Amino acid sequence: MIPEIPISISTHFESMLKRMGNQLPTQWAKNKTKFLLAYSGGKDSSILLLFLKYLKEKYQIETPHLFYLSHGIREITNEENELVQYLESFGFPFYFVKKKSQN
Repeated sequence: MIPEIPISISTHFESMLKRMGNQLPTQWAKNKTKFLLAYSGGKDSSILLLFLKYLKEKYQIETPHLFYLSHGIREITNEENELVQYLESFGFPFYFVKKKSQN
């Protein structure tokens, strides 16, 4: 399930956009700017994913693409399965890549 973006977070996003220039999301939509998020599952990429969702819903930016690389350093199959389900819930195209040594 995609988390709803709380009003407090939306307000923060709008504050960030104001500092960046109020016209930026409109320009991104008009110019059909492409976005690719290298998603790690951490806090930073998770908030950026919510920010892209917010921009998509409010400003109709192009649909972002998501990318996740499994380095195979440790076995985290359960966590990766949950991550895939979470990313699928956004409806954004995503690419889940495992190093060849893991296949």
